[in-house]
Amino acid sequence: MLSACPPGTRIISAKPHRTVQLPCPIWIDLELPEGENYRLILRMNYIRGGVEKEAAVLPALVRLGLPVPQVLAGPVIDPTQPGVGAMTILNVLPGQDFLTWGQHATPTQIEWAIGLLLEGVETLHAVTEALDADPIGAHLPHRTLQSELQVIVTTESPWLDDPRFKQAVAILEPRVDAIKTPLAFSNGDYNQGNFLFDGEHLTGLIDFTDPCFEDPHIGMAMYWIHCWNPFDRAGIVERYLERQRLSFADFAPRLALRCLRTLQGGIPVSGGEDIYDEWGFESQADTRQRVLNLLQRALTG
Repeated sequence: MLSACPPGTRIISAKPHRTVQLPCPIWIDLELPEGENYRLILRMNYIRGGVEKEAAVLPALVRLGLPVPQVLAGPVIDPTQPGVGAMTILNVLPGQDFLTWGQHATPTQIEWAIGLLLEGVETLHAVTEALDADPIGAHLPHRTLQSELQVIVTTESPWLDDPRFKQAVAILEPRVDAIKTPLAFSNGDYNQGNFLFDGEHLTGLIDFTDPCFEDPHIGMAMYWIHCWNPFDRAGIVERYLERQRLSFADFAPRLALRCLRTLQGGIPVSGGEDIYDEWGFESQADTRQRVLNLLQRALTG
């Protein structure tokens, strides 16, 4: 951390960004030699390899004019703690994230904020052609709907033997094959905590631990799957579909794919009534039933 600062800088405090899904970013408050306070981020992430991917793509996004953090040092691995993965040092962008702000916002404010969130998603999509032509573009995954379904059906999981899961795959195969939408750039996570604003304008886009080219609309499915309140209840997905001139029937195969991936990614086929997620939001049994209901809606909608 100090190697990225002027000589004489001292560390005042360090605070983890969250207490779940560790390791996580650490906010570092510093005092510069002239006495000025300064803050940097020691970037860590629970997704293996995510910090390295982010460090590779951020310089290209800076060149393209996106409001993203700059990599000031790293990535490196602490030899005394190799298990926590790589670390980088990033600057702190201005503004606050919509996740924290939204917990105390009024319904009217949320309605307004949805416009900025969707503007952020469109900003990511807008650099698709330029980023694909950049040298880093060849190193980013290109995930078609067909390849996402293929990963699902070839990943060993008890869900592959579940009749509901098997029926969903059979229904989805021809529907997915019929979709030819060009891929778009994504940070891999459109949740509201990854968009910053200053009260009026979008000021930053963060968290690029899973950068890729994917179907432009599939990322919005997670607002419903993960109940990203209050924006999901305020109709962010519906607003997105309206802006993109898509019907629910157009969106449904994307939603179903992400439902299948979510089920397969850590939700048991049965049981889990007494096992809760890290936030204590709901039990695994409740999550399973809710996602299965959403999957059924997507398949019949």
